[in-house]
Amino acid sequence: MLSLTKTSSRQRAILEVLFRNGWDYIEGLMKGSKAGEPRLPTPAVLRNILVELGPVYVKLGQLLSTRPDILPGAYIEALSSLQGKVPPVAWSQIEVMLRQELPGPLHETFSAINNQAVAAGSIGQVHQATLVDGREVALKIQRPGIETVVAQDISLIEGLAELVALSDWGQDYDIVSLAEEFSKALRAELDFTKEASFTEQLRRNMSNSPWFDSQELVIPTVYWHLTTEKLLVLEWLDGKPLLSADLSVTANGKSDEKRRQVTTLLFRAFFQQMYIDGFFHADPHPGNLFYLQDGRLAMLDCGMIGRLDPAPNKF
Repeated sequence: MLSLTKTSSRQRAILEVLFRNGWDYIEGLMKGSKAGEPRLPTPAVLRNILVELGPVYVKLGQLLSTRPDILPGAYIEALSSLQGKVPPVAWSQIEVMLRQELPGPLHETFSAINNQAVAAGSIGQVHQATLVDGREVALKIQRPGIETVVAQDISLIEGLAELVALSDWGQDYDIVSLAEEFSKALRAELDFTKEASFTEQLRRNMSNSPWFDSQELVIPTVYWHLTTEKLLVLEWLDGKPLLSADLSVTANGKSDEKRRQVTTLLFRAFFQQMYIDGFFHADPHPGNLFYLQDGRLAMLDCGMIGRLDPAPNKF
């Protein structure tokens, strides 16, 4: 088992955050005790722990917020608020990264760039920009130095998973396998060209469907000539995260069936992804589902994709 007492300064700092916030269950495991079910901190404390630990753990919390089979409802609700909890990197650092990734000077590519991030995630942050030809785009720029942070945090997450696996609860949910899958997906997210490819494939798959109106679901276009491993340039889409959008009334102020329509559309879209295409958006927390100003839905952030292989022929 990985020793968590002989690790990097980053890992020691993370353990200090856990213990400072009263996560005595882990301390008990490290002393050799065995519990049937982990004594988690309160939902609000757990959320604060993840925020204090940094972007990678916020990402973990976002994923856990979609797993009511693992955590009780109060935790799901608390962790669902993590979608806007990652602070952005200063523009001065982001600009350096952007200049390094572009094939030419900024002024030859963009007529305008908003230096205020419109969204910030665990791996990168998004800025709105205008190309010199007038097209509006979203620039997803990787956080400087995130590769080192991811490597260190993955090491600790996998070590903690081994500790939690000592409990009956950890074995029931195969926590070690979950940690391994999370780590694998997180490493893949460091290459934005993979996300670009996933986005394009999902866009093709969703562009023509017998299950729903494909015109009502938008996957952004990728600008490949500007996209690199650390810079992803996408079509700009105006809208709000699904949970922030007002779906209760129409333009004339009367109640309608918009919520049912949105739910039906998403259900059918994911049905096709999982059961027809075998290729699906694997991080569909509400922050990655947008309600656009024109009434359509958009799926964003395709960095994590799942695949389902066809069942083997039994005949």
